[in-house]
Amino acid sequence: MLPLLLLSQIALCIAASAPECDLGTIAIAGGKYDLTDGANVGSKVVYSCPEGMYPHPSRSRDCLYTGRWSEENMKAQCRAIQCPRPLIFENGDFYPWKVKYFVGDVLRFECWGGYKSFGHKNRTCQANGKWSGENAKCDNQEGDCPNPGVPIGGTKVGTSYKIGDKVTYKCQMGLRMFGSKERVCMESKRWSGAEPSCRYWYTFDTPEEVAETFSASLSETIESSDPDKVEGEADRIVRVQKGGLMNIFIILDTSRSVGPRNFQTAKEISEVFIEKISSFDFTPRYAVISYASLVKPIVLLSDDDSVDADAVIEKIKAFKYTAHGDKTGTNTRGGLKEAFNMLSLENTRNPQKFQETRNVILLMTDGKHNMGGDPTLEIKRIREILDITKDSNREDYLDVYVFGLGNDISEYGINEIASKKDPEKHVFRMETVDDMKKAFDMMLDDTEVLQMCGLSKERLEDDQGLEEVFPWIAKISITRPGSQESCKGSIVSKSFVLTAAHCFHLDELPHTVSVRVGGKVYKVKDIHRHSDYNPIGKMDKGVVKSYDYDMALVELDKKIEFSTKIRPICLPCTTGASWALKKRGKSVTCSDHEKTLLSSELVRAMFVAEETDKALEQKDVIIKRGSKRLACIDDTKKLEQFKDVPEIKDIVSDNFLCTGGTEPQVDPQTCKGDGGGPLIVPYKQRYFQVGIISWGTINSCKGPRRNPGPVSALSRDFHTDLFHTMDWLKDKLKEDVEFLN
Repeated sequence: MLPLLLLSQIALCIAASAPECDLGTIAIAGGKYDLTDGANVGSKVVYSCPEGMYPHPSRSRDCLYTGRWSEENMKAQCRAIQCPRPLIFENGDFYPWKVKYFVGDVLRFECWGGYKSFGHKNRTCQANGKWSGENAKCDNQEGDCPNPGVPIGGTKVGTSYKIGDKVTYKCQMGLRMFGSKERVCMESKRWSGAEPSCRYWYTFDTPEEVAETFSASLSETIESSDPDKVEGEADRIVRVQKGGLMNIFIILDTSRSVGPRNFQTAKEISEVFIEKISSFDFTPRYAVISYASLVKPIVLLSDDDSVDADAVIEKIKAFKYTAHGDKTGTNTRGGLKEAFNMLSLENTRNPQKFQETRNVILLMTDGKHNMGGDPTLEIKRIREILDITKDSNREDYLDVYVFGLGNDISEYGINEIASKKDPEKHVFRMETVDDMKKAFDMMLDDTEVLQMCGLSKERLEDDQGLEEVFPWIAKISITRPGSQESCKGSIVSKSFVLTAAHCFHLDELPHTVSVRVGGKVYKVKDIHRHSDYNPIGKMDKGVVKSYDYDMALVELDKKIEFSTKIRPICLPCTTGASWALKKRGKSVTCSDHEKTLLSSELVRAMFVAEETDKALEQKDVIIKRGSKRLACIDDTKKLEQFKDVPEIKDIVSDNFLCTGGTEPQVDPQTCKGDGGGPLIVPYKQRYFQVGIISWGTINSCKGPRRNPGPVSALSRDFHTDLFHTMDWLKDKLKEDVEFLN
């Protein structure tokens, strides 16, 4: 009994004496801080500063087992961001010469006589600590390779640029190098490796830069590799032909230094990436690996469902940060070794197919490793098994992208692992992990992929334009003597906008109509109403105005230029919608689309409204189908204006979808100005038009403004069902849109 009592007292004594760090010493002058675990040992304090400033001496501090904060003897303060200072500029001059360059400073470069200027002559110090534009270079064009230049803040050894010649780089003290330290002039008369840059530790890539250099380019090449495009015509990051073979490895650092919050964001980024990649016209095979001290595969390359994007995403969602338990070391080489093992198995199974398959590795890590050995050795093994050598011309078969994850990143660690290809960029270091997520959300902004239907940028908390959130919405204006009417529409191709026929008089002339999309105004070439639309066609049945087949196509006199603000919506029964729905193969039918998009009696949908302040706004509604649609018809029968109509189906034909009412939720009404707009079903980050806003039973709106009071239970809105009018759309759009057979 005595030994047990003694042990318990010792345990209590140890617990009571656990040190805490002094919270009074961590304040930062001019900035803010966050704590991960209060004053407890292992807690981290993370600093933030206003734009144009950085936390000195570091971005974070750790509460050590000694009860002191790391770097506690140095006062934390926000200092003005600097950009590197030029040390040399070959064959030219730069000005002004200063000891320090701060945000907003401009450097100007001039070449000496006889030398041609390349790159940007004027470069501005930006708020992320980087100079704008590309390195300025002066070249007499006498070498086999062009002058590779010198990064600002660095030096270069080597001035001969003949085939086989080598140049080496070094950054001045206090700067970290990204890119290649050594480059060789190859027989192709291009330099090996990637152009280097010198950065301060606080320098970061903006989400916009990452989206441009990685995400958009990756998406562009997968979506539409033009077989007639000349190699080198564009800065293509990953090259894969349409329908080509590709393995995509996602390797997640789950170590203690990364932490649960950053790991969770990395999972979300992975899900967004897979979801968007799966929309393209090829099917990659995925492998997902988590590593800390040990390696835990989440998805194996050999799994039957590794080609199923939805299944892969579900496995990522289900994986927890705590799966590694207390084994929280950082074995980056182990994570890469698991990828190597999977590749080895694929090589054994089918060597020929293995040699034809491109491989992309996305590694999200803080760049540190404290066990397992040097991860670059594993990259070397992967290159060897893929038969990638200096003379093999197989560099395109492996792209290793490394994303710095967390607040305390080893720039050297992430740079050494990443691929180095000129002029491409494979290593990214962002200010926050949230910026990384923002970059992936922006990944489809390249103009080459904007013909993909149903895309939309996520609504962000900043002042992002609403045209980018609703890029497929068109605003239609009709000018008549003494009045101007407005309707909505949807962009379905570069030449056509889909809307309602009731927006136009039967004798409407095209020159009285204009269409605004993404801030641009287009004139109208022609108005095509559905051939069966006849508003007075059912007067003998007591219907004063019929809205059956209420649809029209507005043909523009000039093709739309797609951009981030102007994109087409997905039309069902088209091949574009099939890819967005991940329904591939010749056996896919229009009925398959309908079963997916209108899958139940209550289908969540939306329309886009515009109140008097001209702000576009999403309105969520529920489409009532099957037995639930009967309530729409019953409510319509009860209205006074339809009491003399013998057969209610002459008003509400099978060609209409129904929303509105108060069950199971109160649906917002459509108002004047909403007519002709799309009824949309969102599905896995894509937007599909299933109907056209046509007419409603009760109008309690004041112009375009919705009544803030209670909505009548009898209020119903009806929308032309595209699935019931698809033959007409196919006939009119067959030259512009690829429909299913």
